[in-house]
Amino acid sequence: MMIKRLKIINIFLILAELSFNLFAFDWPVNDIKVDSYSSYFGQNRGELISSSLCFSEPGEIKAVEDGYILAIINENNDDSDFFPSTLGTAVILSHGDNLLSVYGNMDAETITLNDINEKTVDSGTILGQSGSSGWQNEKSHLEFQIIDTKDQSAINPMVLMPRLEESLPLTLTGIFIENKNHEFFDITLYKTYPSGLYRIYQKRNPIAVPYKTSISINGIVLDQLSYDTIIQENKKICIAGKKKYTNKDVYPNEELHLLGESMFTPGKATLGLSEVDILGNIKQINYNITVR
Repeated sequence: MMIKRLKIINIFLILAELSFNLFAFDWPVNDIKVDSYSSYFGQNRGELISSSLCFSEPGEIKAVEDGYILAIINENNDDSDFFPSTLGTAVILSHGDNLLSVYGNMDAETITLNDINEKTVDSGTILGQSGSSGWQNEKSHLEFQIIDTKDQSAINPMVLMPRLEESLPLTLTGIFIENKNHEFFDITLYKTYPSGLYRIYQKRNPIAVPYKTSISINGIVLDQLSYDTIIQENKKICIAGKKKYTNKDVYPNEELHLLGESMFTPGKATLGLSEVDILGNIKQINYNITVR
């Protein structure tokens, strides 16, 4: 029986450090390893927060769960935030709980599906081969998505897939503070700040994205960004924290990645930064700052 999506997410949020084997979907490719990805869900791709999990090697693509064929789209016959034309040739399957699985950047000549009139597909059915129909600079790699049609959101596929034993290491480095005038300060050089609202960034990893990031002042968490889903807000796709952050907020440039924002009030303070991966591994760092 398919496990309810919200139940899975709630269990993970409460017991992220525990391993369990109840997941909704299987992986769409074989031989998954820690380096099987070229780009995580939530990564910066152009001017959008990517709702895709991109794989690093070409190969066969299979259905992640029982479902039926909703659509087979060609390279340029659809264009939206969740189904951009840059997905190239793609197969879309419909499953229970209002979920869709999307298999992009496929080779059209290898697609095994012929009839899209609600033809059922079993879990593990070979759908075709990855191709170079998408925007991945002619790379033949699968671009995979899970879409919740009820909530109009994209779900991080890693939440629903069986856990690997390890993930790419977290790198909480290159910390910069941005003020309201969009000026950036290297926290290793600047320890004193005027009071006000600030955003805190780290150096962007070109592949991996933390599952969660958080900002605290003197041990009190003031902001936490979560990459379990990407939502739509006023026709823009966003990451949820204490407010909705757009791509320009999360990735102000190619080098930086938002950890969160916080109000700095006068006095001496300990600024705490942390991030956690999908396996519950945590990276933390503290800075002593003075606010005047």
